[in-house]
Amino acid sequence: MAKINRHFSYLLVSAVPLLGCAGQSARPSAPVAQAAPASAPSDPATLPPSVLVTGELGSPHIGELAPDFDLVDQSGAHVRLSELRGSVVVLAFVTSFCPFSAAAQPHLAELAERYGAQGVRVVAVDVAESDEAFNEYVARMKLPFPVLHDPDGAVSLRFTPTHANPGVKDRKQVVVTSNLVIDREGRIQFFTLLDTAHFDAKLVHVEHALEHALQGA
Repeated sequence: MAKINRHFSYLLVSAVPLLGCAGQSARPSAPVAQAAPASAPSDPATLPPSVLVTGELGSPHIGELAPDFDLVDQSGAHVRLSELRGSVVVLAFVTSFCPFSAAAQPHLAELAERYGAQGVRVVAVDVAESDEAFNEYVARMKLPFPVLHDPDGAVSLRFTPTHANPGVKDRKQVVVTSNLVIDREGRIQFFTLLDTAHFDAKLVHVEHALEHALQGA
């Protein structure tokens, strides 16, 4: 944990971060505009990530091994997290209905293209959606990374920190639009929950963590 604190001046907020898209256990009855959320008063790129998952929020958290899983992507191929050991992995939890997921989607694609030559693997997990909704997320744009379907949310639940957003009854929704950076040994080096007040759509903090993981820092 010392090496993490060396590189980031983390500001850990309450164990009840802003809910964002959490708590929406089903797709809304009315369409949600897929536009970027309104700009926050402060540029998130100038601020430390505010909703980091450290030990205070329970497991899994930064410093722990990421839970293993095996899910199917948009091409029908199985992706097992443990089989990506040896590569640095960016893992994003997304849904079709969350505007924050939509805003970050093109930046995930850009990240995958820029870091692919360095062996970085970008993987998205669609949280507890129907086949139709999963396909909607995938169809929005060309994606140079696998999007995995977690139809019952079982994998998403395994990545939900124990004490995060305790008021959200549908626990699998807690990780919607969360991002992780997992090192070559499969250990979580960065894990942030959605902060709607300082939303980092361009994944600036993810990229910083990714650079440190690539350097083996």
